[in-house]
Amino acid sequence: MKNFMIRFINGFCYSIAISMVIHLIVMVTMNTISMLPEHMARFDNVVVAYGIQLLLIGVISGVASGGTFILEWKRPGLIIQSLIYLALMLATWIPVACYLWGFHKYATSMISGILSIVVTYGICWGIQYKLCRRDVQEINEKLKEKQNSAAA
Repeated sequence: MKNFMIRFINGFCYSIAISMVIHLIVMVTMNTISMLPEHMARFDNVVVAYGIQLLLIGVISGVASGGTFILEWKRPGLIIQSLIYLALMLATWIPVACYLWGFHKYATSMISGILSIVVTYGICWGIQYKLCRRDVQEINEKLKEKQNSAAA
């Protein structure tokens, strides 16, 4: 649980910081706020709407980061781990994407959203795959050492 919380908090904070920088760049270069009018209309204040957007972006990233502990379970195997992790990410990501960005309404939102989830999932899965391969190589090396010492 401690590892989950540390990862969740790190992912949450990093994503909020990155989102703030990206939003600042968009505001300066395009002279616009990067929020859907439907989302802003839900609130009396643009700052509150922006804060809620940042909070929900943080939750998505926090779950993606914290959920990587699933990929460290040794028992179920990489395929089951991957499916559980994907289900967790989608269960968080889809409702937030529909609420904030109109994922279910706008083609651009859907395309960028799908790309976002694929990239995030792909990075996390790729890192875990490399770690699994490293663990297997270490086990194989120890087995070879044991066989060589037994043969000698």
